[in-house]
Amino acid sequence: WNDCFQQEGARLLRRDPCARETDFDSTWCILHAPIRALEPFQGPKFNELVMYELHLGSFAPCDREADAFAFATEKLEYIAALGFNCIQLMPTAEFGGIWGYNSRQQLSTHSPWGPAANLRHFVHRAHSLGIAVLFDVVLNHGAAKKNVLWNWDGYGPDNCGGIYFEGQKDTPWGKRFSFHKAEVQDYLKQACRTWIEEYGVDGLRFDSVHNMPWGLLQTMTRELKEHYPDKILIAEITPENPKVISDAGFHSCWVHATHFDSLKIMKKADGGDDPSKKMGMLKNMVMPHGFPNIGGVHSVLGSHDQIGDRQDGNEDGKSHRYYISRLGGKGNWHGRAQCRAWFAFQNCCRGLPMTFMGSETLQEGWWHVDQHHRFNWGLAEGDDVHSAEMRRLVTASNKLRVAAPGLIQDDVRFVHEDAGGAVLGFIRGSSPEEACLCILHLGEQQWENGGYGLNTGWGGGTSWRLALNSQAGEFGGFEGSAKDEVQADGGGKIFISIPKWSCLIYRPS
Repeated sequence: WNDCFQQEGARLLRRDPCARETDFDSTWCILHAPIRALEPFQGPKFNELVMYELHLGSFAPCDREADAFAFATEKLEYIAALGFNCIQLMPTAEFGGIWGYNSRQQLSTHSPWGPAANLRHFVHRAHSLGIAVLFDVVLNHGAAKKNVLWNWDGYGPDNCGGIYFEGQKDTPWGKRFSFHKAEVQDYLKQACRTWIEEYGVDGLRFDSVHNMPWGLLQTMTRELKEHYPDKILIAEITPENPKVISDAGFHSCWVHATHFDSLKIMKKADGGDDPSKKMGMLKNMVMPHGFPNIGGVHSVLGSHDQIGDRQDGNEDGKSHRYYISRLGGKGNWHGRAQCRAWFAFQNCCRGLPMTFMGSETLQEGWWHVDQHHRFNWGLAEGDDVHSAEMRRLVTASNKLRVAAPGLIQDDVRFVHEDAGGAVLGFIRGSSPEEACLCILHLGEQQWENGGYGLNTGWGGGTSWRLALNSQAGEFGGFEGSAKDEVQADGGGKIFISIPKWSCLIYRPS
């Protein structure tokens, strides 16, 4: 019995669900010779990752989107020069929607962006620059648009969707896969293996795992860890839950709360105007909401979820914007200083820092795939002074994050809390050779000529040398805004200058 007879006739044409490459507008699949073994890549350790989130299609200009894989490969030096050592790609499997989260086939690349070989070359070139690459897999539902797996077997009474979807419920983005079937589970597992074995990716980010069975997640993570122990597995779950690490078996989880807490502080809303509550929010960012050291992927300036807008800038009450646009725009001195302070602070926190493309250039408005809101290469490669200042700060902060062992270790010790002055001080690292004294000040008050006394929680007489000042002149601040070197008194207190809206990092000299 052919449920699709009325639409398709007696003969059904279907793709191979396991095809590695397809023609987007037809049922044709492209066959390849067996892929040779990939060269081994000794990438950054999990706790060393400094992540750059990237949407390949809109990273390219409109006239290069059909060749987006190759274009992005040409621009990898730009990302490497900023000090990022890991790229988190948004979905690259063939999709039928806009941003990639409506996968049509799980093992085939998105051919409107170029041949599969070009995506493989992207990973290879990134590795040659010391950059790890993570793929985003969407295993929780099928495509709501152009779903080539729908009624794949010709059987679909009551709109059940056929063998890949029957017996499951709809989601706002498409129908859930038939997770109860061993064959479907194997298909989803094969997708993970394909990206790792045939493309050499260094980890996977699993979208919306709260829409998948918990037991399946446990099985998948266990098997992936057994076969690929050097690949990081990251989950997105709503609400954020440390059990996705301790019980479901992921290494890490996206933590959106750090972004939203920062907005509460900047807007002085939902507790952000209460000095003690604000201090509590900041401490939770330093140790992201109970997650272990690598357990939280945090993007204080926003990920694609907070910056992207599908409704011409009107989504969720016009709340989806680049961070600088929330603070008055690129022309606002305070907004630029605040973005720099938050970025540097993020690199001081536990967890894995991530930045969405365009944040490093102070791109304004919102992100989308249309010609007016994709990545702005004019800012990235032009002579815009403020964009260049922000990129210098990003580069210096990222390089310090990797170079200073204390910033990537588990240890966090809060040594100074001044709620009234909006100053928080904490130590990262456990030994003098590794320690970083991180100081965040979120306010208009300014202390000059060593006028602020700060407890270091360290031994008396220790000398501290300035390693980063987000308000340095080269970053758009002003010269002499922080002291280059200070010495603690007998009680471990140092007397320093603190500029407004700043993040300072000192290391023992």
